[in-house]
This record gives sequence, structure tokens and C-alpha cells, in this order.
Amino acid sequence: MNPWGKTVKKSLFAMTIAVMFALAAPVTTTEHVSFGYQKAQAAEAVDGMKRLKLIIRKLRDAMGSMKDFDELEKAGLSKKDVNRMRRAMEDKINQMMEDAIYAIRNI
Repeated sequence: MNPWGKTVKKSLFAMTIAVMFALAAPVTTTEHVSFGYQKAQAAEAVDGMKRLKLIIRKLRDAMGSMKDFDELEKAGLSKKDVNRMRRAMEDKINQMMEDAIYAIRNI
């Protein structure tokens, strides 16, 4: 008997097992990959909408507080201080509007 016969048989057996294992392994298709990507995109869109709603709610509150500055002035706070507070709030409102626009573009 050929001494290489056992080695060849072992090699063929090992290759057969390797092929069977390779064929039995789960294969990822592009459908599964694209579905995972779509799912991730949808989750990001939901997060983006939540963020946008929060920004808009804060923006409404900030705009409503602009009326309070007139009340402070009537209550006796100096016009200079009221104007400084008003400018600071306007800057904050402008920043929130930019944040809202950015959030809308990302959705």
C-alpha cells in the first residue's frame, strides 16, 4: 500500500469537512445588509424628530419669554439691563433656529 494514500485520504476528508462547514455557514445577502441599513436610518430619523421637537419646544418658550422683558422694564428694571437681556435672548433664539434648521436637514 502507498504510504501517501493515508495522507491523501486525510486531506480529502479534511477538505470535505471544510467545504461542508463553509456551505453550512450563514450567508449574508445584500437584502439583509440593506435592511439593517434602512433600520439604522429609520432609528436616526426618529432620534432626529425627537431632537427637533425638543428644539422647537424650547424655541417657543424662549420666544414667549421675550414678552417678560417688557414686564421687567415696567416693574422698574433699567432699560439698559432689559435691552442687554433682550439681546442675549435674541442670540439664544437665533442659535436655536439654526439648530432647528440643521436638525431638519439631517432628517
